[in-house]
Amino acid sequence: MSAPARYLLAAQVGFLTLLASCAVVDPAGLESNHGWSYYEGRNATVVPYVLAFAVFVVLTLYAAALLERSRGPDGFATGLRYLCVFLLLDLATPDTLNTFFYWAHDVTSAALFVYELAFAAWLVVVVAPTRPAVVLLAAQFGGGLVAMFSQLQLVPLLGAGILLFQLSFGLVLVAAAARVEVWDETALDEVRAAVADR
Repeated sequence: MSAPARYLLAAQVGFLTLLASCAVVDPAGLESNHGWSYYEGRNATVVPYVLAFAVFVVLTLYAAALLERSRGPDGFATGLRYLCVFLLLDLATPDTLNTFFYWAHDVTSAALFVYELAFAAWLVVVVAPTRPAVVLLAAQFGGGLVAMFSQLQLVPLLGAGILLFQLSFGLVLVAAAARVEVWDETALDEVRAAVADR
């Protein structure tokens, strides 16, 4: 597994572990059709919730930096950086403050979901055109449908839909990064020396 894939996997594990700790502290969030952002508005869970995002963003940005030194497509590292921007916008719009933030959170969450689905589709087509990646993309799409219908109050499964969507998306990220060969510093130095000798 490549170094970027390991960092993206660590980002996913850290993110999900910290969110799971929120659910352990306050299991009512799992019963709410409010989604995982329920935990941002609770004093007992706001710290692990914010830490989940911080861990994910830091490790993802590091993976993006590693991918810049790879043979992967140019858009992969940039796509990861945009993902971090969308996540931070989602975090910066807690929906429990007032009506403006409620709607801002809905808009940023929807934008995040659309971006993640489009980015995953691009990764599956360009970087990881494998059957498992296609299955993960289909699962992500299914989770998105569950979340969308829950947001419309048609089914009470918003948290489960978001979890399936995010877990599938995270696995697509890791699978795609695992297929990219990264230049380590020693290899880069050897290439630079070979070019300089010519």
